[in-house]
Amino acid sequence: MGYKVVTINEINRNPNIAIGVKFPFDGPGVFRKTFTTDDQALTNIKSLLLTRKGERYEQPDFGTDLLNALFEPNTPGIKIFIEDSITTAVNYWLPYIQISNLEIVTQEDDPTLIHEIKISISFTVTKTGSEQTITIFANENGIVSIE
Repeated sequence: MGYKVVTINEINRNPNIAIGVKFPFDGPGVFRKTFTTDDQALTNIKSLLLTRKGERYEQPDFGTDLLNALFEPNTPGIKIFIEDSITTAVNYWLPYIQISNLEIVTQEDDPTLIHEIKISISFTVTKTGSEQTITIFANENGIVSIE
């Protein structure tokens, strides 16, 4: 009996075939679905950034130290720590995502960000080439928003 091998390009052309689950999990029914590689990549990177290392069962290295950085002193070294944590995690866990720009803004750069960090990540999905940007706002209460 033969099997048909379906490539990612064939799946992306059929709008009725979902390829993943969309984040956050707040849709009608059980889960909202993603139908394109770009949407799934956005969901994957959000999930990776919001997961603290050691939080995921059986994969303690999955995630970032982003939440730990919130309670570190606001020094110039904090930007290097955050950048290293994000780039290392994305390069290892999501190798099909290429970060094109990573901008970290602290109170040192913008005095209106009192006890807050703003992180903007621009990235492309290697196969499709479309660029997307997400922005993370974090403060002493954790990650406040991710857009």
